[in-house]
Amino acid sequence: MSKRTFPRVERLRDSLLATESEICHERALIVTESYQENEGLPVVIKRAKALAKVLAEMTIFIHPDELIVGHQSSKRRSPPVFPEMCVEWIERELDEFETRKHNRLKVSEETKKALRSILPYWKGRTVYDRFLTMRPAPVARAVSFGLIANTHEKNALGHVALNYKKVLEMGFRGIKREIDDALSKLNIASPDYLPRYEFLHAASIVCDAIIGFAERYAKLARELAAREADPTRKQELLQIGEVCARVPANPARTFHEALQSLWFAHLIPWIEDNGYSITPGRIDQYLYPYYKADRERGAPKEELQELLECLWIKFSEVLRVDDKAVAEISSGYPLGQNVALGGLLPDGTDGTNELSFMCLEAQAHIRLLQPNLTVRLHAGTPDDFLKAAVQVISLGNGMPQLLNDEIIIPSLVRRGIPVEEARDYIPVGCDEITVEGTWGRCNGGYLNFAKVLELTLNNGRCLLTGEKLGLETGDRFGTFAELMAAYHRQLEHAVGIQAAAANITDQIHAELAPCPTVSLLVSGCIEKGRDVTGGGARYNFTGPVGVGSGTVGDSLAAIKKLVYEEGAVSLDDIIQAIRQNFIGHEPLRQMLINRAPKFGCDVDYVDDLVIEITDSFFDQVEKHTNPRGGAFIPALYSVTAQAGLGRLSAATPDGRRERTPLSDGISPSNGMDLAGPTAALKSVCKVDLVRATNGVIFNLRFSPSVLSEEDGLDKIAQFLRTFVDLGGFHIQFNIISTETLKEAQQNPEAHRGLVVRVAGYSAFFVELCKEVQDSIIARTEQSFA
Repeated sequence: MSKRTFPRVERLRDSLLATESEICHERALIVTESYQENEGLPVVIKRAKALAKVLAEMTIFIHPDELIVGHQSSKRRSPPVFPEMCVEWIERELDEFETRKHNRLKVSEETKKALRSILPYWKGRTVYDRFLTMRPAPVARAVSFGLIANTHEKNALGHVALNYKKVLEMGFRGIKREIDDALSKLNIASPDYLPRYEFLHAASIVCDAIIGFAERYAKLARELAAREADPTRKQELLQIGEVCARVPANPARTFHEALQSLWFAHLIPWIEDNGYSITPGRIDQYLYPYYKADRERGAPKEELQELLECLWIKFSEVLRVDDKAVAEISSGYPLGQNVALGGLLPDGTDGTNELSFMCLEAQAHIRLLQPNLTVRLHAGTPDDFLKAAVQVISLGNGMPQLLNDEIIIPSLVRRGIPVEEARDYIPVGCDEITVEGTWGRCNGGYLNFAKVLELTLNNGRCLLTGEKLGLETGDRFGTFAELMAAYHRQLEHAVGIQAAAANITDQIHAELAPCPTVSLLVSGCIEKGRDVTGGGARYNFTGPVGVGSGTVGDSLAAIKKLVYEEGAVSLDDIIQAIRQNFIGHEPLRQMLINRAPKFGCDVDYVDDLVIEITDSFFDQVEKHTNPRGGAFIPALYSVTAQAGLGRLSAATPDGRRERTPLSDGISPSNGMDLAGPTAALKSVCKVDLVRATNGVIFNLRFSPSVLSEEDGLDKIAQFLRTFVDLGGFHIQFNIISTETLKEAQQNPEAHRGLVVRVAGYSAFFVELCKEVQDSIIARTEQSFA
């Protein structure tokens, strides 16, 4: 697979990397003005009019060399601000963005002045302000002291796979006709007439606004063409103008039109809301008819590959701005624009096609952070496609990640999804699993398993602060079974708090932040006349995430073995040592590290404890429902929450020191999976991953020496076949040496292009904070020796 791309794409990539990311204030001012103009209107119509005003007035531009056009804000890779969600950070943090630890951004004095000017209007009106007034005290304490985190009270929900195929086939004029038909069928005597009318009217406003936005680009392209001296570029601009005049208003006819229509449909939800993980999905499937038709008309494959790579660049132009607390959980800009390739089709056959290989080629050429590329595997995945995916992984940016259809499809069927729809699943964000027509809190916030253990050992109180966060379950346990019973009670209580936070946020979003653009492209909303935030989707899940299972499994194994079986140390001694962060207790710490078995080594003794922890979490999560009429479904991943939650956690009985990262995802604790990659995989696959429908992350790091072996790529491919056979859910690799990572940490300027896999997403290593860098360095460097 060639690493060389097209000269145009190289220029676009180089110029993007040279662009300094800067906060844009334009959207914030326009939205504020629109809200002030439309104070008395229903909120969904107010939201639609605000978006329409933004799309009509925001600065637009076409970058040199672009063939696919459309930008999120007034500058390239420049995140807009969403004051309707939260302005508290503007007052508190605006002067710190250029120097803070995570996700630094430039902020001009003009932008600071503009954002501060709108503060008086928004104070008391935002989603976050409403959350602060509604959340009960247990939720506030749980967030403050690290029991739960990031319940999306400061931003939109996102985490959705939209029906872009509908846009390609119908265009927004066709979708507007569908809305008009739904409006004509409303019964004015129905008790829900008014909210349904308001939603459908808002959806109609948005359709017109999107069409007008594309027409602005068509006009701009023609104007630029009129001034262009270079005949080749002049023709390209005229073609762009023609395409934008056609789509996304109308159905796409060509591959170029399909790519441009997809991009507008994908971009505008990022302008409407600041949710994470709006996902392109299975583009090799829904774009393939347009590619095939162009090829049959004689279009050169290279020309179509170049167009595809121009789209690939666009995904990395999208950016978000978050406050420090959210940025700590999401270090490295994990935007989660997940593109999934291959996998089963609804009829059960393999979906790999020529476009699947071309997308891998695009990733090999461009190697940026977005899209978040996924390859779906199953027992019948073609060998050549699997080997092509492994070749791309070997290039070193941690993509694609791999998902297992053989586990995920039954997991969705278990949740009531018809098997044909389940086979067409789409990973959003990191790898939260969804099907088209689903809306919900795929990321329902993070729950800290290590803090639950801390509360268990300290009668419901935080060991760092003494704050009461949990139940009074005692701190004297005559047997290990009594300790585990207390842990399960604390976990049940913690999940209840997490569910309360998620449901409060759901209610606030329905009240203050409906999403008419997203709703247009989620099946069920137009038919029901209801926004996604109000339960309009066909499926409405909430997905709480458990963090630190490896840390807690190792800790419980140490207690069980050394306290209750061997009597080598008392539980009081361990609790005293962790209270003091093992200072003065290093011999005990070494005993905990070296004499107890560790998760990730295929040892049932400790693996069974991780199974017990995760089964208990699954049981508690599945008891809850949400205001949209949907169920709670669990997940085991962490993004970078293992660092943020670790910073709020005391030392743990596995020997981990206080305020250091927890284990990430379902992965073993860093440096503890010393029995080789297959043993680590076997430990992970013992967990009932079918129940973790909302997603699982399993990280491995391989030594580059595996690639120096003659059959190195074949060994990785065979390992992935084993992953499928054993029932893994998700797996991803970094293939990079410890020495390289340490050198990059010491000399970042020489390694600015070094990309690593973090936790379900990739990031530039030197842009990560030191804690996350250290946690990646600490991962075991595996080999097949």
